[in-house]
Amino acid sequence: MLHKLIHHPAVLFYLSDDDRLSEASISRPGDIWIGLLVSAFAWGWVNIGLWHGGRCLFGQPMGMFLLPNLLVVAGLVLVMYRRAAMSLIRILAGRDAALGSLIGCLLTLLLLAGFLVLRPGWHWQEQALPHWLAWIRPESKLDRLLLLMPLWGAWSMLILVQFHRPSEDDALLYALARGCGPFTAAVLMGILLAASIGYFAYLPWTQLTIPAVAILAAVGGGFALAKRNGAMDRSVLLATNLLTQSALLLATAANSNVRQW
Repeated sequence: MLHKLIHHPAVLFYLSDDDRLSEASISRPGDIWIGLLVSAFAWGWVNIGLWHGGRCLFGQPMGMFLLPNLLVVAGLVLVMYRRAAMSLIRILAGRDAALGSLIGCLLTLLLLAGFLVLRPGWHWQEQALPHWLAWIRPESKLDRLLLLMPLWGAWSMLILVQFHRPSEDDALLYALARGCGPFTAAVLMGILLAASIGYFAYLPWTQLTIPAVAILAAVGGGFALAKRNGAMDRSVLLATNLLTQSALLLATAANSNVRQW
């Protein structure tokens, strides 16, 4: 069972090199886009586990959750989204290795800084949900972000292939675009919008900019990356995924700072 999960095309899409991914078999077009979302949702819980595990192990020295946040960032750029980070750096830096190293360092520091600004916010009060619905909204405000980031990142890839329809020669991207059409992508956006509005309701009205920034990064940023890359391919989708997650994180950090004013 575990072997099948690890070798699922959606998991390989995130983690593997192009040669190994080309050997993956896709039985149904719907498998790939559903798998991308399920993998993203699962990684959201891994994010939460890393953060809380780091908090239990290292505590809060000097009033900062430095090490828990560092674990989350390390998981992002070194494990699940390592290829996404590599793709984003390559597209932005081109053949300039020194520039690529600088962009990689800045990206890591930017992610870490975004998380350091945030707090779990257990004490921030908000309208209570009915007890039978309370489980869908984690009490920690940071946990909510850790769940949403991978899902918005996965959605960015699904919406991007609707604007840049791949050819049948690229079997994987073609299956991704065919399995998740424009209507499905729009419905998923509506669900993520509703979840984001509900999760960030403790913030002022400016919290509406958080999903707006994610959508702008997914569509506008994806277009810009595809143009710079010269073609729409898997590397552009992965780069857009991480770009969208980073934009969502920074927008949340900015809004949380507004709330504390």
